[in-house]
Amino acid sequence: MSVPQTLRQATGEDAIDDVVPRHVALPESAEELAQILADASRERQLTVLRGGRSKLGWGRVPSRVDLIIGTEKLNRLLAHRHGDMTVTAQAGMPLAELNHRLAEHRQYLPIESAFPQATIGGIVATNDSGPTRHRFGTPRDLLIGVTLAMTDGRLVTAGGTVVKNVAGYDLGKLVSGSHGTLAAIVDATFKLLPIPLASTTLVATYADGNALAHDVAALSASQVELAAFDMCVSSEGRWILLMRMASSPAATAAQAEEARRLLSSAPAAVSGDEERSLWEEQIRAPWEEGGTIVRLSWLPSKLPAVVALLSRLRQHGCQVATFTARAIGSGLIRLEGEERAIAGAIGMLRESSDAGHVVVLRATPALKSQTDVWGPSSGTIEVARTLKRMFDPADILGAGRGPV
Repeated sequence: MSVPQTLRQATGEDAIDDVVPRHVALPESAEELAQILADASRERQLTVLRGGRSKLGWGRVPSRVDLIIGTEKLNRLLAHRHGDMTVTAQAGMPLAELNHRLAEHRQYLPIESAFPQATIGGIVATNDSGPTRHRFGTPRDLLIGVTLAMTDGRLVTAGGTVVKNVAGYDLGKLVSGSHGTLAAIVDATFKLLPIPLASTTLVATYADGNALAHDVAALSASQVELAAFDMCVSSEGRWILLMRMASSPAATAAQAEEARRLLSSAPAAVSGDEERSLWEEQIRAPWEEGGTIVRLSWLPSKLPAVVALLSRLRQHGCQVATFTARAIGSGLIRLEGEERAIAGAIGMLRESSDAGHVVVLRATPALKSQTDVWGPSSGTIEVARTLKRMFDPADILGAGRGPV
């Protein structure tokens, strides 16, 4: 490599699904990152981009990894434009640190992660989101500008630094959710929100999922504006609906009162530290212990059918250890049991017309050998492969772990 000062031998701590890479590069500037990528492309080195290491287990098992490029030294807050309510941060900056800095000006980036070490680049690359997705969308929806290091050594900037400037915005959307298979994210610019003056969460409990699904439909058809709208299943098997209102004190109280009127189950209300702890647990719950994590989506009208699917999973020989979801149609299931039974359950989910985009996020290498984590190829796979060839003609990025 042409920049040996950034390079070291990999160790077992750098392994991805038990595959130990040859080298690790830790560039200190965007130019170094671009040069390392160009060298790797020229030498056909299978390369994995790494941020906070929180999602290295996502994806297929690589046959080999020649190089990991870490962004941990690209961790600066480049610009916080308070008046425009936008921010630009380097890819290696942790999301938690960014929001801590933004809070000094009563602003925040409405994205959550289950992983304290998750970085801006990793969150964009996986399009990872949490409960506030209900109101504000995913990182892709909040991104207004991006700088990329291409495999030919170029640095490319797309989008802008103010919300009304959307030139080149689609390039940012393109790399959002690409899992590091197209280019390296150097920095990203987001639109921000003011921290709300008041916040309340209603918690309703149900004996079965069908009653919860009824109330989800009623709230979805109403004028209640929820900042977050989640559900989960408790350890006792009861269904729980979480509804957060966050605005001015008066608006928050009015929205909570209207939500109570629509619910068939009398909710409890929480706020302050108790509310923060509640949502932190909702975000962390699927990831706290072992097991296989499966992400799936569904149309809002299909929620009752998804409730029935969960029962069928149990009959399939799997234990549904946790189920947490956005009520509008995206959730995580943590499955426990024998790997053969789990592989069969994943296949059943993929065969169902009620669930879509069934992706295995966390699994053992042995389970990954029994089922493709990304699932069957869709009708858009050829478009994705064409884009991959355009951005990464040497086919080095991702080391075969990504969706293309």
